[in-house]
Amino acid sequence: MDEAKYILFDKYLNNELTSVELKSFEDQLVSDADFKHEFEIYKALETSLAAKFENEQEEIELRKTLQSIGNQHIKAPKKETKVIPLFNYKNLLVAASIAVLIGLFIFNNGNPVYGDFANHNALEIVVRSENNQAVVAAEEAFNSKKYEEALQQLTILSDEYSEDVEIELYKGICNLELNNYTEANQIFTEISNGKSSFSTTATWYKALMYLKQEKMENCKKVLQTIPESAEEYTQAQKLLKKL
Repeated sequence: MDEAKYILFDKYLNNELTSVELKSFEDQLVSDADFKHEFEIYKALETSLAAKFENEQEEIELRKTLQSIGNQHIKAPKKETKVIPLFNYKNLLVAASIAVLIGLFIFNNGNPVYGDFANHNALEIVVRSENNQAVVAAEEAFNSKKYEEALQQLTILSDEYSEDVEIELYKGICNLELNNYTEANQIFTEISNGKSSFSTTATWYKALMYLKQEKMENCKKVLQTIPESAEEYTQAQKLLKKL
């Protein structure tokens, strides 16, 4: 199914065709069984997806994603190739288009996963340390997602600055990324029970820790403790709705 058909089907479903285009479209539905089959699949999947959206912006984002994926992966066949007959190639395009829609449907409506929500702020250590090399190394490693190396450097710094909550928080994130759940839980619990400005952030990460382990009930309980005034509240509510 090529991009032109996506556009045509979409215009029909949104009553955007001219009278001439509408008649041509409906005539083709009657005369072309393949065309009608493709349209029925598109309509069913698009309706199922749209029913799950919370607002218009989510639908707009889906349309952009479909167009982007279509441009990248659904290319017209080259005239010189004879490996795949034209009829079979057409069927492959239809199958690919359906797979894209089903994949997006599953992604948006299946259980949430850790990767959907684990968006870490860049590490920028503000402490003045005689061991500036460890500061630079920790920042570069963490921001490059080299979590094992980052954890090593942050541990060196935490020995020097044992009261620095931010360093401890990022140690917890590194442990979480490395699946060191016991160590991560200990750090997040201690920070969330404290009175620092990072307490709700640690609570959020504790919820993500349970999400990564697929302990959904534990995740829900932690999310429900995040107050409305917290910066993480919106994301917490979004995750709660998906659980």
